[in-house]
Amino acid sequence: MFELLLAEAWDIDRSSAFVDWFYSTEFLFGIAKYAVCILIGMVIAYFVCTAEGKKLGINPDDILVCVTFVVPLSILGARVWYLLGDGVPTFKDYMDDYGFFTAIWYTILYTVGYNPVAHYYSGLAGLAIHGGVTVAAIMTIICSKWKKWKISIISDLVAPGFFFGQIFGRWGNFFNQEAHGIVVGGWTLNEATKELIPNLTVTEQYARLTNDFHIPKFIANYMYMNEGGSSYYYGIVDGVQSYGTLYGSNFFHPTFLYESLLNTIGLIIYFILRRMKFVKSGFFAGFYLIWYGVVRFFIEIIRTDSLYLPGTQLKLAQVTSIVMILLGILIMIYIYFIKKTDNYVDILERVKRENEISMKKEDTEEVVEVK
Repeated sequence: MFELLLAEAWDIDRSSAFVDWFYSTEFLFGIAKYAVCILIGMVIAYFVCTAEGKKLGINPDDILVCVTFVVPLSILGARVWYLLGDGVPTFKDYMDDYGFFTAIWYTILYTVGYNPVAHYYSGLAGLAIHGGVTVAAIMTIICSKWKKWKISIISDLVAPGFFFGQIFGRWGNFFNQEAHGIVVGGWTLNEATKELIPNLTVTEQYARLTNDFHIPKFIANYMYMNEGGSSYYYGIVDGVQSYGTLYGSNFFHPTFLYESLLNTIGLIIYFILRRMKFVKSGFFAGFYLIWYGVVRFFIEIIRTDSLYLPGTQLKLAQVTSIVMILLGILIMIYIYFIKKTDNYVDILERVKRENEISMKKEDTEEVVEVK
């Protein structure tokens, strides 16, 4: 059935080399499409940041220097955040078995993708965006202090970068067939067998995706997966977490697409608002935190691969999203009612005038030298 759906979507045979390449995880020469998607988002974010930075009087070279520190540390932060909620070996586990100093070394190895006990290297498989955002925010503050930039201005500058990173990065999840939602139409738990029974047939699931949700066929087709009897969290039954097993192939919600599209809307709103008079310096930092916090909180409701706070029944991403929303609201209150920062467009106009005056001064000096 999968092959037939692919042929219908592309109007070409399943054996087509292009279709095979498109639905593979590899881009070229062993490079993963996931990495390419993240890289595209980062590159676009960098150029947008430097373009706006020039208008704010910030040297692109200084931005590049900061980026070389922020990006790798943010990736590491995303990795650590994922490990915190994934139930992987902890520092305490290693210390109990191997001692303090070995535990430090083993924890570092595991963080960068090598399992020192099982002796295999998985790379940085498992990244959580909230960890990357947290580290990036901290590093942005540090860079602002280092370069003597106003934090409110820099936070506005990097806000669209987060949107670009997530818009493109989520497509890496598509090619990896991961970070998806529940079966389209939902499922019902059979209490006796602990089996998850889809509420719709496969044909109905496909129709719901393409006809009702208007998901492009090339995306809907790749949401057809056989999870091989995977166990999924169902909910709280009789006061305890309940899991059910799903068998067979089904169509799953493309939550990567939902999040990518919603962040695209957020980015469009950013570009509309950034030249409006009422927007104050620091606004976009608060806007991003609130927007993505709301988006991720609701997306997480139907995600099947959620991380949980250790020892709790709380989804880590939802808790973090609530914190983001509250922080974003506090930023808005601070810049509008406490600090009362300058309007963003006024800062742009001031820098523009300063640059014009500086250029006129340089021209005058050149004329004097010529005489």
